[in-house]
Amino acid sequence: MPTAQADVGCEVHKVSLERLSWERFGSLAIDLAEKIGREYAANVVVGVGKSGVIPAAIIAKVLGVAEFYSVTVKFYDEGKPPERLLEEPEIVYHNVGDLRGKRVLVVDDFFRTGSTLDSVLKVMREKGADEVRVAVIALREDAKTRPDYYAMKFKDCVMFPWDLQQKPH
Repeated sequence: MPTAQADVGCEVHKVSLERLSWERFGSLAIDLAEKIGREYAANVVVGVGKSGVIPAAIIAKVLGVAEFYSVTVKFYDEGKPPERLLEEPEIVYHNVGDLRGKRVLVVDDFFRTGSTLDSVLKVMREKGADEVRVAVIALREDAKTRPDYYAMKFKDCVMFPWDLQQKPH
């Protein structure tokens, strides 16, 4: 299986970059879904858009969860490493329905500070979710808080397969 590699362009910027191939990402997403499935019986999956919708769709499929929503949050730009656009995350779109009586799994691509997911969790509470857990593909090593589930840890920056057309800052 391919391993993460340092990117010369990011080293110029004093940032260590981990690149994930589609194969590695797929393996991480499936392994994460199987772990979640052993511990949590979600009946709703919510993907944090844009990039979190990709692992969320895979995890929902593996878990056999049909009810799927997305929440788009504006906070970081698309650069590598991402730069903040706003002081606080802003929900710019969601299609989340009534969650009363539901066990929700919120999925994002990476977890850095938890601020983005905090804003999404607020929506889940407002929609009446009974229980909410969070899963991410990549957890930053120095994060002060932790999601319920994660597939890997990273030091500075992760480049997902769908990011490969972007140049690092």
